[in-house]
Amino acid sequence: MSFYVPLGPGTFRATEHTVGPWAPTDQHAGPPSALLVRALEGVLPAGGGLARVSVDLLGALPVGELTVTASVLRPGRSVQLAVATLAAGGRDVARATGWWHR
Repeated sequence: MSFYVPLGPGTFRATEHTVGPWAPTDQHAGPPSALLVRALEGVLPAGGGLARVSVDLLGALPVGELTVTASVLRPGRSVQLAVATLAAGGRDVARATGWWHR
């Protein structure tokens, strides 16, 4: 069982295992949140960890193809802030910010 099938760098297709209880076309927020945290971890350095993560749902999270992007907003030696965005159909549907510290 997997929640997502990778289609290429930063692109995934949600499987039926991400479906939430409200509509068969929408995902439960848990799997997309995990995908966003994975993206945050991918842009932050090793040797530390995420101290705080906030996930904002910007709309319905459709079951289908998703694009994930992430970048560091505030670089630093001991503290950094990163953001990851999840888009579907060219529209942002979720965003996560994470504070990393050494």
